Amino acid sequence: MIKTHSILQQTALQSALQAESYLKPRAGKWKRALAADLLLTALIDAFSILVIFLLMSFSSTGDLLFIGKDQELPKAAQVDLLERNPVVKIEAGKMYLEDKEVTSDSIVAAFLEMRKQFSDSHPGQEYPGVVTIQADRRLKYEALNQVVLAASHAGFSDVRFAVLLK
Repeated sequence: MIKTHSILQQTALQSALQAESYLKPRAGKWKRALAADLLLTALIDAFSILVIFLLMSFSSTGDLLFIGKDQELPKAAQVDLLERNPVVKIEAGKMYLEDKEVTSDSIVAAFLEMRKQFSDSHPGQEYPGVVTIQADRRLKYEALNQVVLAASHAGFSDVRFAVLLK
């Protein structure tokens, strides 16, 4: 009698995972599958690449300014690292103080309110008086001068401008 199904034919029809399955082990009693180790290694590699990407794209200084798509900051040769200060954003003819829209008439009152909130939350500390202005480089001087004068009237002695490095 001739066997039509040899062992070679049976194993050739099965995949490597099926031959090394825990449910139906072919290579001995409950031996660990070699193919499962390969899948785990590939998974660890993928997670390692993901972690490296996230670490490289993480900014420890934080995003302090959100620049609009049509806004172009001026360029400067000497710059300092941006610190967390109140930000006045001027774009599309509108002024925003810390993401709240203000008018040219109410900006001094908004600065004074911000100063009062600081003194209430930090008793005994002197107000630093620093403000950062984020404006398009093509902005007219008159619009920019309004903010600088309002900041100086409210007691902000240090006016800084958001710029890009040349």
